Formats: sequence, structure tokens, C-alpha cells
Amino acid sequence: MSTRRKHRTPQQKLEIVLEGMREDVTISEVCRKHGIHPTQYYDWKDKLFEAAPKIYSRPRKDKEKERLREENRSLEKTVVELSVELQALKKVKRLGL
Repeated sequence: MSTRRKHRTPQQKLEIVLEGMREDVTISEVCRKHGIHPTQYYDWKDKLFEAAPKIYSRPRKDKEKERLREENRSLEKTVVELSVELQALKKVKRLGL
């Protein structure tokens, strides 16, 4: 007799881990209720805690992206200004002024 593993969504895994973190139930009870091995529970919990810093560091990345966008706008403006100046200089040279 083969047993099929139940595939859980990330949301379901999160809910199981959070349920296990409550003080009114033991990890064994949560694992038994959801039909998982405690090792699986702790793997999911470890992944959650490993991902937490990334979740909280995103605003810094957004600020960095905005800074780079502003720098890009500034550089584009400089390129346009230099292009206009170059065209004017070419025109002056061509006219021999």
C-alpha cells in the first residue's frame, strides 16, 4: 500500500507553522492534526525565519531603486542638454561663424 504525500500551498504551510507557535498547543498536536512529521514542521518554520529578513528589507531596496531612477533621469537630462549643445556647435562650425 502506497501513501501519497499531500501537497500544501505556501499559505497552508504558513498557517501550520503559526498554529504551532501558539502556546496552547504542542508541536506534536499540530503535526498529528495535519498529518506531517515534526521534522517537516521545523523545516517550514526554519524557512519562514530565514525569509523574514528579506521581507523587512524590501523598503530599503525600494529607496535604492528610486535613487537609481532619479539618477537615471538626471543623466538623461544631461545627455539631452549635451546633444543640443553639440548640434548647436556643429551648426556654428558649418556656417563658419
